[in-house]
Amino acid sequence: MACSNITSGVLNPCSSNQGGLEAIFIANGPTESFVESNGTVTSITVGGSALTAADFFKFEVPRTTSSITETVTGDVAQGTVTYAQSAVMVLNQMQAATRDQLQLIFEATSMIVVAKDNNGRYWSLGLERGAYGETSANTSGVAYQDANKYEITIGAIEAKPMFEVDGSIVEA
Repeated sequence: MACSNITSGVLNPCSSNQGGLEAIFIANGPTESFVESNGTVTSITVGGSALTAADFFKFEVPRTTSSITETVTGDVAQGTVTYAQSAVMVLNQMQAATRDQLQLIFEATSMIVVAKDNNGRYWSLGLERGAYGETSANTSGVAYQDANKYEITIGAIEAKPMFEVDGSIVEA
């Protein structure tokens, strides 16, 4: 018995794809509900209200430093599939205000994270089960040209793949 049927193939698109992230947006969760159609989320509800751009905090990242990854693990013997989602976010220049926000990120257990890639698309992490801080490597560098930075990893384990998110939800 087939549980799911493949419904279409995937064509190789033009070579206009760009890697990396432009920004990461974080809102306080947990998600109560969301509206999704054809893999795109158009509304997210927390605390009885739909989130707007004013509910998301924007973390701008330097070019060519930050990424998202989703690792799918299927186990036929157990009958399970999980989607481990991860965002690596680099923030330059260690300072007290950033340190304070990082502490809050690591204390939170159900953040709603949306990453904007360099193709202008927005991707969810932890939308259903919540995202959380996993690791942070903070370094002063050694030489003058070395980075003085935070390198933060935010993780989530979901039952479904990352959703594309309507950008108007997170950014005005």
